[in-house]
Amino acid sequence: MATSFAATGEPVLKDTPALEVRDGPLTVTPTKNGPLKLEGNLEIVTGTGHTVDRTQRTFLCRCGHSANKPFCDGTHKRVGFVG
Repeated sequence: MATSFAATGEPVLKDTPALEVRDGPLTVTPTKNGPLKLEGNLEIVTGTGHTVDRTQRTFLCRCGHSANKPFCDGTHKRVGFVG
């Protein structure tokens, strides 16, 4: 039996400049009843290897309801997410 995986719903890719430094410390902080706050040099990459964003600070959805996954769009407040 063959199995396969097809990525669907990938976010829009941004044309962002390369980071000056691609490594270093990364701080991940869960916010109270909200997203994960990431700080440090980071690249967000899809499962198919496409770069979505290069940044030094972002907020990632943790409630599962964002319309802009993997990024937080504030929906956690409307759905009453408790972390």
